[in-house]
Amino acid sequence: MTLHPPASYQKFRSGHSPCREVTRGTHSVHPVHYGIPDLSCRKAIFWTLEEEIPYMTLTRRTFAHLALAAFTALAATPIFAQETYALKFGHTGAPDHHFQKISEKFAALVAERTNNNVKIEVFPSDSLGKQMELVEGAFFGTTDMVLTSDAVLSNFVPEVGIINLPFIFPDSDHVRNVLDGEIGNQLGRKIEEQGAVLVGWWENGFRHITNSKKPIEKPADLSGVKLRVPEGPIFVDTFTTLGANATPIAFTELYSALQLGVVDGQENPPAHILTQKFYEVQDYVSRTGHIYLSSPVLISRAAFDKLPENYRQVILDTGRELAAEHTQMVLAAEDAQWAEIEAKGMKINDVEKAPFVEATRSVIEKYREQFGPEIIDAIEQAAKK
Repeated sequence: MTLHPPASYQKFRSGHSPCREVTRGTHSVHPVHYGIPDLSCRKAIFWTLEEEIPYMTLTRRTFAHLALAAFTALAATPIFAQETYALKFGHTGAPDHHFQKISEKFAALVAERTNNNVKIEVFPSDSLGKQMELVEGAFFGTTDMVLTSDAVLSNFVPEVGIINLPFIFPDSDHVRNVLDGEIGNQLGRKIEEQGAVLVGWWENGFRHITNSKKPIEKPADLSGVKLRVPEGPIFVDTFTTLGANATPIAFTELYSALQLGVVDGQENPPAHILTQKFYEVQDYVSRTGHIYLSSPVLISRAAFDKLPENYRQVILDTGRELAAEHTQMVLAAEDAQWAEIEAKGMKINDVEKAPFVEATRSVIEKYREQFGPEIIDAIEQAAKK
């Protein structure tokens, strides 16, 4: 069997190959990475040694045989193995919820932008753990990543609850102006002080009340209604002020609580009403738009710090890039979602918001005192821009 030298060998022998730098002991030329020649250079050097050994002195021949053995071993090894990183990413949405869609896009973009060296596995439906557990884990380093709610997060970083003040946001444009600006950055720094890193303010949306008793048309209609609320103090204060019996229940337990009559109703954006099939256990939905809920994405400091600097930047850039896209995704789907909710048999009514705004004004004043007026004034001013 006749062996033919590779093309790289011909260049090497003619002096026109950068591989010759390898034999001079310098590693400053492109084909050498971390001190190991690339595969084509190894082949060229291998053929050169094979050709010249017979004409060498004994000492040089012995050394060349040793070098040849080393290059033979190197020829079978890769240039270098880049380290890969695996992250687990949990959220509460159903597999057909927009949380899953945007999370999968995030994972795909991060993989693409890191040459598949950062792999993110997405776990829907709280299958990685309940929201309070995952958020706590993000601060203690036992959770890699979580897409959560600002209501849950406010139990650890109280200032984040400002986002949930009733009727403080008139629309989604106002939300994005606030969260994508200095106020969002300021809250992000508060999160970092507790040990996690904010990746982005993603979308959940404006919330509306469902129940099994009657349409909610005015604040007095909530009197005595047992209403499930998220695990956040501002939600409890808001609905207690409106006269409801506000009951915090974990999202994963909500459907059964409605089914068994533990609570009469709940409040959520239309995507959750549909994907969680609340229409099976609720008759009425009143479009109050009383509170906006954002969905912050967190990565634990432990998971973040183990990544190389360029991969950290990919995570942050991609998370922030998808925030506005997620808002548009949610808004684009809502008309069809409301139509489907109505087709499922729920009775929909719109409310006059002014009485609800007036009835909850004391909640805003309470937190203006607690957190200081500056940040709340800034949020309210942003609506006028």
